[in-house]
Order: sequence, then C-alpha cells, then structure tokens
Amino acid sequence: MRSRTVKTGINLIITAVVLVILAAFYHEPIAGILTISPGSETRFIFLSFLWGGIFGFWGIAVAVFGLLRTPGAGVRVGLLKPVSILALLVILFMLLLVYSFNKPESPRLRPGETLTI
Repeated sequence: MRSRTVKTGINLIITAVVLVILAAFYHEPIAGILTISPGSETRFIFLSFLWGGIFGFWGIAVAVFGLLRTPGAGVRVGLLKPVSILALLVILFMLLLVYSFNKPESPRLRPGETLTI
C-alpha cells in the first residue's frame, strides 16, 4: 500500500463531499453572498455536483490504486487524520439530510413578486 497515494485519493474524496454539501444545503447563502441570479445559482448547483462527482470518482480510483500497489521505500504518511475528516463529513452530510426533511420550506419571493394574503 502506498499511503501517500491513498491520502491523495482520500483528500479528493473529501473535496467531493464538501462540494456536494455546499451545493445541496448551502446554495442559497452562497448565492446571497455572491449576489448571483437564480439561473446562476442553478448553474452553481449543477457545477458543484458535477465536480463533486468527478473528484469523488477520481479520488476513489486513486485510493484503490494506492491500496493495490506494493509498498515503496518512501516515507509513510499517516492516514488517521484524513480518514477521520472524511468520516466526520459523511456524518455531517447525513445529519443535514435528515434535518432537511424536517425543515418546512419557506417560499422565496423574486424581485417584483408580491405576497397576496
């Protein structure tokens, strides 16, 4: 096992999970901070999921490739920190997913729309 290659793969998977969390749960605050239009917000979500999928696939491929290679004479790299960060991010994603089902959806008004009571 080449631990440096496995660590690189796990870091790519961490990047993918962060992108998916941002796109799935925090796209509205990010759109507010960047002051982008609803169409651009949709594009942000699409690109975040796309790049999350690409980084996730590539990270899994690199990690598996690192696991299958024979150990080298290089310096061994600790894997506890990246694996624990990945586990915490997966737990965070699951918690956010469960809480999103319980949160009532408030309608957003677009500029120019009015609320009729």
